[in-house]
Amino acid sequence: MRLALGGLAAAAAAGLVLGMGWLVARTGPAADSAGPGFASDAKEDTGSAAFGPRYLACARLVAEGRVTALEEVPGTGGVQRVTLAAGRYYKGGGPVTFLRDDAAGVPLRLGDQVLVGLSPGLAHPDRTVVGEADIAPVRAGIVAALPASRGTSCG
Repeated sequence: MRLALGGLAAAAAAGLVLGMGWLVARTGPAADSAGPGFASDAKEDTGSAAFGPRYLACARLVAEGRVTALEEVPGTGGVQRVTLAAGRYYKGGGPVTFLRDDAAGVPLRLGDQVLVGLSPGLAHPDRTVVGEADIAPVRAGIVAALPASRGTSCG
């Protein structure tokens, strides 16, 4: 009986942490706005929580780091190639370079701290959070969601 109650309490605590992470990441009315530092370059939202277990299970890359290079891609009408010096990988690894419409969301500058998520097949991130103040609560939600993402199927 005591073991069952302990397990129930642990499950309730985990649910609270995941729920709070989801709420922090989803404070805005639109699916791609979770505060002033959150932007999405995706053309449509899948309806999943910003960086919840399902997103983490399916993403090809979720990383955080500092912008080290911004380069306009010739002939694209404002698309930038962004390079990050990644300090944390939540999913994936290797060099972090992605394309971003320079008019989308929060403008990026050299040295900005950025958390980025890319789904399979995308060159543009479908999740972007800029600035340590906005990243910190999202980071906590990601860390809380990672264990559940390992048991979540993608598709």
